[in-house]
Amino acid sequence: MSYESQLDSLTAFLMGNVPKRAMQSFTSEMTSLKTIPAAKSMGMEQERLSIIRYDAELIWERFPYRECDPRLLMALLEVWLASDTADRELFSQVGITNADPDWDIELIDEETAIVTVTVPMAEQLIIVPDDNGDIPYQGGRYRLADAEIWTALSALVYAPGGDVPGAAE
Repeated sequence: MSYESQLDSLTAFLMGNVPKRAMQSFTSEMTSLKTIPAAKSMGMEQERLSIIRYDAELIWERFPYRECDPRLLMALLEVWLASDTADRELFSQVGITNADPDWDIELIDEETAIVTVTVPMAEQLIIVPDDNGDIPYQGGRYRLADAEIWTALSALVYAPGGDVPGAAE
């Protein structure tokens, strides 16, 4: 299993949905990287070391705004931010209140513009045991991982001294 950052996920999403012509001069990078102490056992042998806080900077050096409506970029970013991939809950957990994207568009000529989007990101730094892992931790070897969370889809609840719920009388 390989580790994929939110920036990797967002970049792949944009590359798969924006016309190739508009992606020819596209770059994405992490800026203003910080870690927030938040060590926690996550279960299933997962350990959270901290929360990574950074800005994802997406830059189109020569965006063809006449051929590709810039609102497409805005819509795609909003769709990605609303998806399960973008773990926006972490912002409230660490007290970050301003997590809206910043847009900067500078016209170059009648056909192209420099489009820069800065998107605040927060993600968990998770490690899991791996005998061949690169990270020595608490006497063992670990590797980076995406958090794996299992969610119960149904459950039976039994009350002490009560009848089985749903049983015929």
